[in-house]
Amino acid sequence: MIYSFKLIHSLVLSLLLSSIFVVPSFAQSNEKNEVNELNVIGGLLEAKRYADADRQALLFIERALQKDNAPSDYLPLGKLLQAYSRFKASKAVLDAALETYTREGQLLNVARSLLHLASAERHLSNYVSAEDYLRRALSIAEMRNDRQLKAEVHLELGVVYKEQDKLELALEPLKLALAVFRDNDNVTYSSLCLSHIGDIYALLGHTTLAFTYYDDAYSAVSNLSANVENKRLLGMIKSKMGSLQLKDNEKEDALQSITDGLDLLLSTNDVGAIFEAKMLMGKALLETGDTVKGTALLQEAMSFALESGQIGLVNDVRLALAQGYMREQKFDRALIYARAGTVDARKHGNLRDQLRFLAIQLSANVSLGDFEKALDIQSVVQELREALLNSETQNAVKGLQAEIELVRQSGELEKLEESKQLVIAKAEREKLKNTLFWSASVAVLLMLFLMWSRFKQRQQTIILRREVRQQTETLQEKNSELEQAYKTLEHVSLRDPLTGLYNRHYLESQLPSEIKRSQIEIDNISTPSKKRDLLCLLIDIDHFKSINDDYGHLAGDKVLEGFSSVLKEVFRHTDLIIRWGGEEFLVVCRHSSREELPELAERCRATVASNVFNIGDDKTVKVTCSIGFSLLPPNEISHFDKAWQRTFAVVDYALYAAKLSGRNGWIGLIETYHTTDANRTPLDCKFDFPSSRIATSFNNIASIQWPEEVTR
Repeated sequence: MIYSFKLIHSLVLSLLLSSIFVVPSFAQSNEKNEVNELNVIGGLLEAKRYADADRQALLFIERALQKDNAPSDYLPLGKLLQAYSRFKASKAVLDAALETYTREGQLLNVARSLLHLASAERHLSNYVSAEDYLRRALSIAEMRNDRQLKAEVHLELGVVYKEQDKLELALEPLKLALAVFRDNDNVTYSSLCLSHIGDIYALLGHTTLAFTYYDDAYSAVSNLSANVENKRLLGMIKSKMGSLQLKDNEKEDALQSITDGLDLLLSTNDVGAIFEAKMLMGKALLETGDTVKGTALLQEAMSFALESGQIGLVNDVRLALAQGYMREQKFDRALIYARAGTVDARKHGNLRDQLRFLAIQLSANVSLGDFEKALDIQSVVQELREALLNSETQNAVKGLQAEIELVRQSGELEKLEESKQLVIAKAEREKLKNTLFWSASVAVLLMLFLMWSRFKQRQQTIILRREVRQQTETLQEKNSELEQAYKTLEHVSLRDPLTGLYNRHYLESQLPSEIKRSQIEIDNISTPSKKRDLLCLLIDIDHFKSINDDYGHLAGDKVLEGFSSVLKEVFRHTDLIIRWGGEEFLVVCRHSSREELPELAERCRATVASNVFNIGDDKTVKVTCSIGFSLLPPNEISHFDKAWQRTFAVVDYALYAAKLSGRNGWIGLIETYHTTDANRTPLDCKFDFPSSRIATSFNNIASIQWPEEVTR
């Protein structure tokens, strides 16, 4: 999939939060540290206040994005929300984590974020997105040679294939993951792999083999310590064993197994697994005749599945209810659930579920006397069975072809061995035949041997040189590939993916040397050039949010791309043009004069105002911008961090003043003086400048609305 950008996150979260009232008991959570935030959200989840927990998580991300920091609790928070089946909120958290870790170049955390995003998408039945995330995570795991991470990605990929009914395809990644987990003596993950392989054999109808895998997984985990994770896994496996017993019509054993599994799961916080077990319990109760209690449990599981967006669980409940109503001869109600299930199964390409729901529709229509409808459904069922059979046949043929190829290669090896023996026997006979001749020609043989040895030595030298040359060329190719991979990674980490402009990381790597160079040139009186200054401009697109609100985020992205092109036209190629964040851009002009600041700002403002931005679908918009600028640094500061922080604070303050003064204009600091002036501006007072020279595109300095004046 495609990286998310900070602008999209901020706007989406702002829109979500604009219609939400924050829970009063957590209004002061901004003052708490990250651990407290996680504890607060965890408390809400344990109290089953899921909507409040979602809101609090979204607020946590919004505050983090506004402060532009990277909380260490991103991944733990995403996993915590997933444990309680809050997959949509988890996606928002993990999207923010992915963006932050990508920007900072933390590849392992990027891969972990992609892995958990894939899990969230899988639970929401967004399988295409899940596979895309997993492919990206697998690339990073292979690049870092992280076997454990690679195995975890293979495990999740197998589950994604299994839920799409690609059963034979799912076995390969699961077995690859199982081999790694067993090598690492990771019993928990090994048992999880075994349970999923058991699921596949259960779906294929191999009940005995499936139960063997479940039993192996359960026995392995039973020997471990009874922590929450192991209890959760034991509960899931026990419930699956009960489901398998239910298929074999062992109803009492099935009910006991599911009850044991549910008891184990209730001691954990995995809400999704608990409701899956409740669904199986409801199905078992319906089959044992306890209709009221069974239906109540299924309806409870249905409400949870719909609220959390888990389409797979929704269809499992629909199937159980439809089968229950068929047993009660309530055919109309069975048809309602069967039709809804068929639509969802067709939408997600699940052939087996389509067949199950269509079989119920067929039986219900026959029972209701609608034979014409039943006949139409029968033809669809036949087509689906042929499609399913073709899919399974293709996989079986591939396996058979592999076996035939293996046998064929084995036969060729046997023939080769026989030919070798014949050659050896023939050589022996020739040797015996020519013994007398060689005995009479000893001197000649010795001479030929010496010549042959010298020839062979020369040949070996040539071969060794060739191999050394090939190895050298291979090493050079590998070095080139590594160098290219490094450049690619560096490009990804230093460029904004939407606009192609440099990002903050690049600015932080270049700016210290630029400030030092500028200060050396200024201190060097003998330097004749006047263009020795560094200039800093902070540019913000006016009313950008309304573009997203009125035309959508894709239109906003096109405006950002067009705006970056305008900046490239206005400024020189030697200037640093940075995508600062959202709709803000920062420009650092090198080898310039401070007197050029008003001219540069006005040129940028006028060019933007006159430009027409294409937003797609033959639509265009016009935008304006506000600019704050300053000399970099504004006064004599030797330390880089202080110089940059002071400069950015000044341009940010000036930009804010420009927006308050009416937008589509610029305000900035050209230089500061050592002497104090009686008419100091609010900017001088805020940054403790004795006096300064300020320029603006508005009427005059007195007309500027400074932030302090608006606050008062």
